[in-house]
Amino acid sequence: MAPSRDAAPSAYQEVFVNELRARREASGLSRNKLAAALGCTPQWIAKVETFEKPPSEGLADDLDTYFQMGGAFHRMWEKHMEARKRGLIPSGFRPLAEAEPEASQFSIFAPLLIPGLLQTEEHARMVFEAEQRADKVEQLLAVRMERQTLLAKPDPPLLFLLIREAVLRDLHREVREGQCKRLLDMFAEPNFSIQVIPARARVFQGGGFQVLSSHEGADVVYVDGAGGNGQMITDHVRVRRLTVLFNKIRSAALSAEDSEDLIRTIMEST
Repeated sequence: MAPSRDAAPSAYQEVFVNELRARREASGLSRNKLAAALGCTPQWIAKVETFEKPPSEGLADDLDTYFQMGGAFHRMWEKHMEARKRGLIPSGFRPLAEAEPEASQFSIFAPLLIPGLLQTEEHARMVFEAEQRADKVEQLLAVRMERQTLLAKPDPPLLFLLIREAVLRDLHREVREGQCKRLLDMFAEPNFSIQVIPARARVFQGGGFQVLSSHEGADVVYVDGAGGNGQMITDHVRVRRLTVLFNKIRSAALSAEDSEDLIRTIMEST
């Protein structure tokens, strides 16, 4: 039986494998001899060359050293990893993922779920396990955790979060304490603001959205969609209307101090 290929190998992986095979054959090396030189197994080389396994960063660095490629294999590996991450992200969500690194301010209305940028690793894993095939969970989790690094930069973007009380109370018991603590820790950060929309508030917007602002370009809005089928809105009239809507919803939210107290109460009720 022919070996199965690695799921959806990127064009950069194809180039990596072709270059590996060409360099090995031009040097008159069998897989056994190259593996011995690199300190790995010939089975590993075979799996990479037949797309059973994707190349690793360590293999890329070892090939660069052995063939004196000046980092070419590592650059191909980096491009492959970037392409693979993009492929994991639903097409409707990619515009948001691409816009996030350039944003200087996020204004997020979250009526249904803790936003991905703020989910703990345990919470994010639970979300993915409920929606995705088991073999994709860890890859998607890594992408989500990497997205969150933009909030840990020395000069992070401003983030204003409006979240419904029901979202917090509906958290599964096994992740509630950790997720609430993550939100409470953010109250100490000057760039982050969290306000809870109490259950009694007359807010009936069922869908979430977020306004992204940047120093360079015009504001845009990402509107959530089921199954990753959201959309990015750039029309300035529609963006303005949703920005006004965000501020209207904000007027119904608790103060930051009362929001912090409510989140702590919910956490302690676990």
